[in-house]
Amino acid sequence: DVLRKMLHRTRPYETNKGDADKVFVCAIRSIERVIERRGVATEQQMRDVVAVLTEARDEFRAVPADYSRRRPLVGVVGEIFCRLTPFTNDYTIRKLEEYGAECTLAHVAEWVWYTNVEQQKRLRQIGKRFSKSMLAAKIKDHIQHKDENRIHHVFHEDFRGYEDPPIERVLEYSKPYLPHTGALGEMTLSVGKAIFHYHQGCDGVVDISPFTCMNGIVTEAVYPKVIADHDHIPIRNFFFDGTQTDLDRDVAIFVELARAYQARKKTRRIYPSSFAA
Repeated sequence: DVLRKMLHRTRPYETNKGDADKVFVCAIRSIERVIERRGVATEQQMRDVVAVLTEARDEFRAVPADYSRRRPLVGVVGEIFCRLTPFTNDYTIRKLEEYGAECTLAHVAEWVWYTNVEQQKRLRQIGKRFSKSMLAAKIKDHIQHKDENRIHHVFHEDFRGYEDPPIERVLEYSKPYLPHTGALGEMTLSVGKAIFHYHQGCDGVVDISPFTCMNGIVTEAVYPKVIADHDHIPIRNFFFDGTQTDLDRDVAIFVELARAYQARKKTRRIYPSSFAA
């Protein structure tokens, strides 16, 4: 998650095309070597992961880049596998970058935090609010957040303005449209995250789903109301089924809408210190 976030934060601004991708691939391989080692204590493994990420952070920072350009920032949400696997969505994020945008992609951990909330909700529903199962669920959630905080701390300044919201805030944002008490899965997360991106200062939101995906169909029906309630921020659903479509045309149009919104929006985004004024 953090390496992908650094990639998407750096690549649109690099002056030598391909530099950010090289750092990303090398960092992934280094992390793999740490994780695949057997017989290593958990705490030692975590220290090794943090060390690798610190080195990767410094390498991303060293990528020659021009951060003076103010590209429109596009939030990317949708069905988990399709949004996170570039070849399944025809490399939509790269296309958005080619047409002048920068992207912030919904991370994998979002689903972990959501399932943790759902687990505790269902334990309460069956009368196990005070039980060993609930205690175990809370301890697991606490440890996972503690580990994530250690990892994110490495990128504290780099992710200024790119912070991910607590899952409870995402669910609260989605409540008027798709309350998580009844609407389950990516649909409620995507709508809540889209609204978060509005408050974050993004200039548009793209929702990626496979064709006939129920989550994408439902969010597409809800987004017109979300758009009307949030200063008409552009939000666009993209569905993928393996057939040829003119994605370049649709992406180009969307980026132009994002640029127009960027010029008039009321919510300003926060930039890291590396983004020179």
